[in-house]
Amino acid sequence: MNARFIALLGLTVVMVVGVLVAAERTKVAQAPAPSVVSTPPAQVLPPSAPAPAPALAPQPTAPPPAAAEPPAPAVPPVVTTPPPAATPPVVAAPPPAVPAPVAPAPVVTAAPPEAPAPVVTAPPAEAPAPVVTVPTPMPPGKPATAEDKLPAKQLFSHVALPSLGKAVAIGYYPRGCLQGGVELPVNGPNWQVMRLSRNRNWGHPELINFLEKFAPLAAKATGWKGILIGDMAQPRGGPLPFGHLSHQIGLDVDIWFMPMPNRELTKKEREDTSAINVVTSDKLNINPKIWTPQHEKFIETAADQPEVERVLVNAAIKKELCRIEGKEHFPWMSKVRPWYGHDDHIHVRLKCPADSPNCRKQPPVPGDDGCAPKALEYWFSDKVLHPKPAKEPVTPPKALTLADLPPACKNVLDAPANPKAAQR
Repeated sequence: MNARFIALLGLTVVMVVGVLVAAERTKVAQAPAPSVVSTPPAQVLPPSAPAPAPALAPQPTAPPPAAAEPPAPAVPPVVTTPPPAATPPVVAAPPPAVPAPVAPAPVVTAAPPEAPAPVVTAPPAEAPAPVVTVPTPMPPGKPATAEDKLPAKQLFSHVALPSLGKAVAIGYYPRGCLQGGVELPVNGPNWQVMRLSRNRNWGHPELINFLEKFAPLAAKATGWKGILIGDMAQPRGGPLPFGHLSHQIGLDVDIWFMPMPNRELTKKEREDTSAINVVTSDKLNINPKIWTPQHEKFIETAADQPEVERVLVNAAIKKELCRIEGKEHFPWMSKVRPWYGHDDHIHVRLKCPADSPNCRKQPPVPGDDGCAPKALEYWFSDKVLHPKPAKEPVTPPKALTLADLPPACKNVLDAPANPKAAQR
């Protein structure tokens, strides 16, 4: 009897358990899907709308799942006490990412540190550097005077030192310049340079060599202590501001009709002392009170040098030399030619050096000695000795400009100075 009761009770328990298990499976198959959908991830909800409160309530108390359950009497106890293993992840423990919609706001509005704000918000085209740095345009000024239109005598006379480079005579005696000029020392064994303030004791090396050789020869021929040297050329040659039309290529020199004293002259004496005029006031003859045979020897010694092209003297001096020559023919006399002025000095001009291809040679002198009456007639004419004043103002001749000189003279003028030249 007891055994049958126990077996029946066990059978009843098995059946009840089977019904409960079947009901639980039916519930799990129907209820979990709505519960998962009702708690979506935080990313689905818009950031501005807060999550609804009912979505956080436990799912077992909701009426829809109860209507789907079978009419078994034992279902209510099972529903109220679900298995502990499935409850925490689905119903009782919502994910901690629910407050996340509020936190991402800074990430969306703030640019990452690696992307600088100026590059993103301000394109380069809107604020280019040239637009900011360009100054306000000023009214155009007056155009500068071109250098080649200025008087060349102003340009060359303001240069204190010669140019670098090999010494070269450029152009013609009254229209040219001097590259690589050399300075003659102001004092030598048989010479002294006058008018030091003019800075005209420069020349081509051929001229320097000539003076160093001529000074002792002239001293020996005349019995003088030495010679006094006047103007030569400027450091870079070119037109002089006053005094001469020639003396531009470093091959001309004035030597006074005055013996060098036995002492060194002071700077003031070199500025104030004047050369001695050996021509009479009427300009027709030499002054016998001043002229001496030494003056004739002085001129002869200069004209007799092979490198000399011309020796320019006053017409009265040329006439006296012709008288001394008489019927003899002195070879050097053809080089001595009359020219305006030159009554207190001789003007010695050298031939173009062989190393100066751009030096223009002077036409050769005629074959005669220049003593024919017709050769001197012009120089003693009234229009030369006593020119009449012009009735109207005479326009002075146009000054030479850099454009009037050989093109190489611009390079000479712009070339760097030779600092060692001043040490001579």
